[in-house]
Amino acid sequence: CKTCMVNVHKQLPLHFIECWNGKFFEPSSLKELGLRVQLGHKPCSRCPNPLASHHDFTVLHTNGVHHVGINFCSCPHASPHYIQLLCAMWFPATPINPQTAVTFSCLRQFQHFNCLGKLPAYEYYRGLDIMTTSCQRVPLKERYRVFLRTVLEWQHLKMCKRGGRGHAVSGIKGTAPGELALDCPACPHPEKNLPPMWKDVEATLA
Repeated sequence: CKTCMVNVHKQLPLHFIECWNGKFFEPSSLKELGLRVQLGHKPCSRCPNPLASHHDFTVLHTNGVHHVGINFCSCPHASPHYIQLLCAMWFPATPINPQTAVTFSCLRQFQHFNCLGKLPAYEYYRGLDIMTTSCQRVPLKERYRVFLRTVLEWQHLKMCKRGGRGHAVSGIKGTAPGELALDCPACPHPEKNLPPMWKDVEATLA
């Protein structure tokens, strides 16, 4: 039942589905069945002034690449479109007229794989492409450059967060070159990991 499928997936829009055509199951999508994700409001609530997104809006998730129908909120006090996407935990590829987004879960997963297993961004994206093609059986538009740009923005914001730039008066824009670098714990740092009178100690050979 298409109506039941849409109702069940109102809060799960990033699932791959198949529909029975009378002889066999064929790939379909929640967007084709009429599912529209409303942003800017509480889940499953309606907006009095919905604004449809780009017809080819794409979301990259941990299980593949999805084409999703999205309605932005255009009420008088609505947040910008990129803020509405961030509130849904979808990182927009661009703050101006976004047409692609990457879920926070996808970005976190790639960062873990990249740091622990040295997995390149291209190989991770290829994995998403293969998973999507195996389910949908249709070729996808290239989204690698968009994914790579989003990953770089995500990593930069993470570095600024760990550096405490959100609490600085000057914010991220006031970050000086090298200010986000981490000191090597094995290297000698005066007043950190050296004794107070380290300059007065005579040089001796081990």
